[in-house]
Amino acid sequence: MNEIRKKEIENELLGTRKLFVNGDLDDAQKKIDRVIDSLSSDELIKEDKRFEYLDFKNPIEEGLYRVRRRDIYSERDEERRQLDDNEENRSEDDVREERADEKEIKLVEYPVSNLFVLCASIALQRGDYGKALESLEEAMDWNPISPEIAFEYAETVKRMGAIDQFFALTKRNFQNIYSSGQLGHAYRNAAYYYETSNESKKALAMLAFSTGFDDNENAKREINAILKEDGKDHIQISIDDVKKICDQDDIPFGPDPLVIKLSSQNGMYFMQEKNYQMAYYFLSIAYDLTRDQAIKNTLDEIADHIKDKQHE
Repeated sequence: MNEIRKKEIENELLGTRKLFVNGDLDDAQKKIDRVIDSLSSDELIKEDKRFEYLDFKNPIEEGLYRVRRRDIYSERDEERRQLDDNEENRSEDDVREERADEKEIKLVEYPVSNLFVLCASIALQRGDYGKALESLEEAMDWNPISPEIAFEYAETVKRMGAIDQFFALTKRNFQNIYSSGQLGHAYRNAAYYYETSNESKKALAMLAFSTGFDDNENAKREINAILKEDGKDHIQISIDDVKKICDQDDIPFGPDPLVIKLSSQNGMYFMQEKNYQMAYYFLSIAYDLTRDQAIKNTLDEIADHIKDKQHE
């Protein structure tokens, strides 16, 4: 894609977002629909036998996808079987999608998943849940890893009243989370599920645990609100209590080990290659999730290398 076309799409996205923020939903919908329709003529997004086109936002998302790619397609295949137990009725398009994990990965040059996320936000604001889910599914096809898109999908399901599905989607999202803020969000989602299920102690445990990753004022206010409703000034919750709840209800306890391993190993690899910017990027993710002092020491060392490079 040439730079002119890329800039054009980015400007259209920005213009649509302004309309949305200002509450001009009809105009925002028309504008985003025109942009999405125009993508069909773009060479880079056409299906072909060689490439799988994807829109990752950063290197950790791409890395996670490359590691988890076959598992993702296995999950999709299993979901498809559950929807259609009759294998003979499956189309050639279904078969091609299953084999997409054998293609080369090619990153698109513009934020196509953002277009579908914004389209979903407009639909959600208008109460069109079906359109919102459909748009978010499109976004997830372009970026199967993004925790933020997955959070939006779960939020839409929650607004539809499918709380059990909301909880299941929240738990599934943990495996792709790569920041402490996202972890805090996920545990607040779990707390919401417990609140609606009248399990206030579990809700308090999830909210308290979430603040260890994300010092969120809303979580603190919700803790006080639940305590007040229960007629209590405080409640004692230990880390063992939290772990017990997580184990009982299949909630991941803390960050996913694969995310920590991938970010740590990539960070050390790039450090050995003297690519200090990428080393700092990956190890910052590992440190954010673990607060490991050894990783912090390595980050400080890398920061010194970067300063030295800048002064050369």
